[in-house]
Amino acid sequence: MDKIKIVDTTLRDGEQTAGVVFANKEKLRIAKMLDAVGVDQIEAGIPVMGGHEKETIKAICNLGLKASIMGWNRAVIKDIEHSLECGVDAVAISISTSDIHIEHKLRSTRQKVLENMVKATEFAKKHGVYISVNAEDASRTDPEFLYEFAQAAKEAGADRLR
Repeated sequence: MDKIKIVDTTLRDGEQTAGVVFANKEKLRIAKMLDAVGVDQIEAGIPVMGGHEKETIKAICNLGLKASIMGWNRAVIKDIEHSLECGVDAVAISISTSDIHIEHKLRSTRQKVLENMVKATEFAKKHGVYISVNAEDASRTDPEFLYEFAQAAKEAGADRLR
């Protein structure tokens, strides 16, 4: 049986909780503790936000941890460039896949979602990082489109779909 891998999103997703904001020192301490308990991959934050967020992600990448360090990105090449500048060894590429999000959040089409995800994934692949493609709002996504999305992600070089 394959080894179970633990991915932690505290440093990104945890801060989306109302009233939760980590100081940079706290983020570094949390990253060290996650590594010490054997977390395999740490989603460190969103580099394209710039400023302290980007500086902290760079600092986490420079800690020499055993864990893989991932930057979260939209399916936008500029976002991925910011992640690469931080020194991450993994990127999450996220884009909405449900029709309601595609229409109202992205004001786009299924075809454009596929194109953007594939372009972003192929760009990241050229830089040799681990790639997780995230299907946002997957539980409300048409199953046939979700399958098409997953196949396109795989063909573009994604290592994981979530």
